[in-house]
Amino acid sequence: MLKRIMLILSVAVMFSGCVNKQMLKEQIAEAIRENPQIVLDALREKKMDMLVILEQGISEREKLKRAARLEAEIQNSFKPRIWAGRPMLGNVDAPVTIVEYSDFLCPYCSKAASVVSKLAIEQPEKYRLVFKHLPMNEKSRKLALFFEAIALFDKEKAYKFHDLVFGHQKELYEDNSGAVLAKIIDEAGVDHDLLQKSINSMQVQEYLLADEKEARAFKINATPTFLINGVVVRGYLPAERFEKKVDLILEKTTKRTTAEAQEGEACEDCLNQM
Repeated sequence: MLKRIMLILSVAVMFSGCVNKQMLKEQIAEAIRENPQIVLDALREKKMDMLVILEQGISEREKLKRAARLEAEIQNSFKPRIWAGRPMLGNVDAPVTIVEYSDFLCPYCSKAASVVSKLAIEQPEKYRLVFKHLPMNEKSRKLALFFEAIALFDKEKAYKFHDLVFGHQKELYEDNSGAVLAKIIDEAGVDHDLLQKSINSMQVQEYLLADEKEARAFKINATPTFLINGVVVRGYLPAERFEKKVDLILEKTTKRTTAEAQEGEACEDCLNQM
């Protein structure tokens, strides 16, 4: 039967000017219907080729799904609250605002924080970084409270504390005496008296509760998660991939904004009267 199909194809090639394409299609379909085993035999003979084709198809489907999800998220981007009094890295007028939802004891948060902090410090003309909290346990929550308490009187030292905490995650997680945390506070140069006053501030509690409430509203339930100009980026990405993601979002949002601007505005009542 396979030979019959090959014969049909050979004749079609030799006399392509005379053969009706629809007729050829029907003949091949009929041959396969009469003996579907030939398809299975052909697949078995070329199973490695078929596996490659299948993997390519799955990869392409996932790529299309990611593109569609990104497009949907751009069209329905979130609008997180940016608090004027909270610590920030980069330039307030930068075209890219990164809002980072983090947990001080999450290993991937530590890796991600080093990436986004470096971007904001080295490229302040492009990036503004806002650090927010989504603590997954009480130890993480305590560290978040200390960060916000320090930031009330010294934002620069708050970020020193931020870097030291992420650099000593394992020791902090294992330490129940508070000795590691005390050492970090000293190393960051924090005034203990000012810290003691700030740690009991209602403002500190308000910041954390607001971050957690906002994360729930945006259906963010894992760390690290980022909002890049309101568009969700989930998990840790190396610097190069993160920047590519940023540039892709910028490109798509710019095109969308330009397209909307080109549509212009009109008074429908005026148009109806013409």
